[in-house]
Amino acid sequence: MIGDKLKSLRKNKNITQDELSRFLSVSPQAVSKWERNLSTPDISALPVIAGYFGITIDELLSYKPDSLTYKERFIRFMSDNGALKFGSYTLSSGRVSPYEIHTEKFSDGSQLAKIGEFYAECIRDSNVRTNFLYANTYKESHIVTAAAMAMFQKYGIDVKVCIENRSGSLPTAGDSVTIIKDTTASGKTLRWMIESLKDNYGIVPTDVVIAVDRCEKDETSPFTAKHRIEKDYGVRVHSIIDVDDIVHALKNKIIPGADFLPDIEEYREKYKGL
Repeated sequence: MIGDKLKSLRKNKNITQDELSRFLSVSPQAVSKWERNLSTPDISALPVIAGYFGITIDELLSYKPDSLTYKERFIRFMSDNGALKFGSYTLSSGRVSPYEIHTEKFSDGSQLAKIGEFYAECIRDSNVRTNFLYANTYKESHIVTAAAMAMFQKYGIDVKVCIENRSGSLPTAGDSVTIIKDTTASGKTLRWMIESLKDNYGIVPTDVVIAVDRCEKDETSPFTAKHRIEKDYGVRVHSIIDVDDIVHALKNKIIPGADFLPDIEEYREKYKGL
């Protein structure tokens, strides 16, 4: 019910009923009644409430459009905004892939707000305990900032940010560092990022959060890059979606691009890791 949702959002943001009532220009008693499900906000107040907590009206009402799952909504968002593309792309590993992730194309405030929310939700749902988000390439600079903002706005969790060892705070020994990355294939770039943290600050990150796990074997073994990195560095790697989720979305016509399915499945089989 909307009252339960509102109460949860308010507590996650660490504000009182009085503070919320002042922002909405209503009485504290009105907010109390909403949260006890004794009454509901006027329909005209819903956009204001949703905007204050950084969510959509559908999310406020706990409504899932088109009955899509969280992963399906993310894939559709990526496809609709040009961040998931199909064709022929040469990756940093040298592999030629029939699909690619282009999160660096995000430029609108609405796009950045939404991608930040997906990362923040993944961090929370994966029980990542962090106070520091780190990005060491320009591609993730806007994402790490958006994720930090979403964590505070949606869940009341305040984290520090470092981008390319130049912008934001610099990590110290007491920080629990989480790397934010768009995707990983062979794991080469992610290993470089982890080694950079070790060399510059003597820190090994506790977690890595990526948008898409391609589930590919790394360059030196039959195991996935995720598996090897977790084993070699003792970090946990989390992803919002993986390649199997993309295949599922194409097969079920959640996103356009079914013509590329044979190429994607052939590529997946060729580089599939254990």
